[in-house]
Amino acid sequence: MPAVASLPPPAPAPAVARRSRRFSPPSASLRRAASGGGSSWRSERRLMSELERTVTAGATERVIRDYVGTKSERAALAALSRLLMDSDPLAVPFYEAVTQARWFKWSSIHAAAVAALLETNGGAEESRSLVADSAARLESAAEVALFYCDLMAAFSSRGLKRCAMDFYAQLRAMPPPLAGGAKTYMAMIKSLCLMGLAAEAEEALREMVSLGYQPDAFQFGLVAKCYGKAGQLAEMERVIVSMSDAGIRMGTGAANIVLSCYSACRDHSKMLTWLKKMRKLRVMPTTKAYNFVLNSCPTVVSMARELGPSLPLSSAQLVEKLKSGSPWPAEAEVVQELLSASSVLDKAMVWSETEVKLNLHGFSVTSAYVLMLQWVDAVKGGRALPLEVSVVCGVGKHSDVRGEPKVRELAQEVLSRMGSPLRLSARNKGRLVAKRDRVKQWLSTEWASPVHDESTDKSPNENDQQPFLPKLFRKIGQFFSSFVSVSR
Repeated sequence: MPAVASLPPPAPAPAVARRSRRFSPPSASLRRAASGGGSSWRSERRLMSELERTVTAGATERVIRDYVGTKSERAALAALSRLLMDSDPLAVPFYEAVTQARWFKWSSIHAAAVAALLETNGGAEESRSLVADSAARLESAAEVALFYCDLMAAFSSRGLKRCAMDFYAQLRAMPPPLAGGAKTYMAMIKSLCLMGLAAEAEEALREMVSLGYQPDAFQFGLVAKCYGKAGQLAEMERVIVSMSDAGIRMGTGAANIVLSCYSACRDHSKMLTWLKKMRKLRVMPTTKAYNFVLNSCPTVVSMARELGPSLPLSSAQLVEKLKSGSPWPAEAEVVQELLSASSVLDKAMVWSETEVKLNLHGFSVTSAYVLMLQWVDAVKGGRALPLEVSVVCGVGKHSDVRGEPKVRELAQEVLSRMGSPLRLSARNKGRLVAKRDRVKQWLSTEWASPVHDESTDKSPNENDQQPFLPKLFRKIGQFFSSFVSVSR
């Protein structure tokens, strides 16, 4: 058994002491878990209901033991993972019950997460006892090294950086090279990046290569992202170059990392250069990249948010307006470069024999606006239209903003200004739909944004008054469509 000299000896009491635990009522974590999907959500909902009716710690623990004892391993571990993710105090008695189940297999990740949660909640002694007890059961130095890596990740994710650094020091105190080979180094690099220690992670990456292990693009990407989040773009670029020097092809993950870091700094010139490099390497932008780039374009963000009277209604108008009016020099070129790639549109659009459908799920308001302009260009391309044309924008279930769904509001407003026949479906309030004949008639007409002469005198409220009637008619239409669907 490997020596773990710096860890305290296991306490005679159980790893998670019962007597010092105070009763905690069920928190919102189970409620959120029960409202989600998955194979075990119904049983978790029943568990939540039972826990809400308990009034003592003993009753709570009996409910938890009954749940773990009667449910499958998968259902119990899913509930435990959600409780740990939400830092729910009930995760501690739940973990205790799991360790007593007949199917229990010790997990380094779960043990580390529970130890970190105990430390956060003031149970430092219980946390140390659990760590020592867990380490004592391990049979090889490789398992101990991986456990240290999981402890680093778990403690740093809860803001306990000093404890995480102590575990890192104990990991480095083990005789080199680290036991476990490439697997241990990969786990250590990941944990160091979670701690924000980019230089130490890069050093571990070099050490890994010097020992003959071959890291993959994921490890390089983690280190690059760690540098990028700290604003050290030169170091981030150096890591990406070293990945290419190591013969590893850049994939979409690494490309998205670089774009996200450039977009956080609103460095449009570097974004433009990187997008061109991606096109040269045939790495197509993804939905994430689309969101990153467009959300960092202030002029486009302002257009999509304000929906002013001179809103561009085609991709050509958008680029033209950015070239003439954007205070950010490379913003127009960045948007134009993004529009030249069709990978995001191809994934979001379904063109079958029965329908043409644009799915806006996963897109920000700004990205949805630009994607709709791309989509209209594609629909006008001359291909034979199927029987139905639709835009799926959702009803805002996954949005952090309360009130009217912003993407749906944008889609309705933009399509209304274009004179589009697409209207809210009576059966699905997150879908705009129209039949082929009406869409063909619409596409045969021309529409354009109204051009306003900036030198003309305007009343102070003119910009607010002009979109009033279209919005009023749209709201009335929503009301009556809701009334019709309810009456049906």
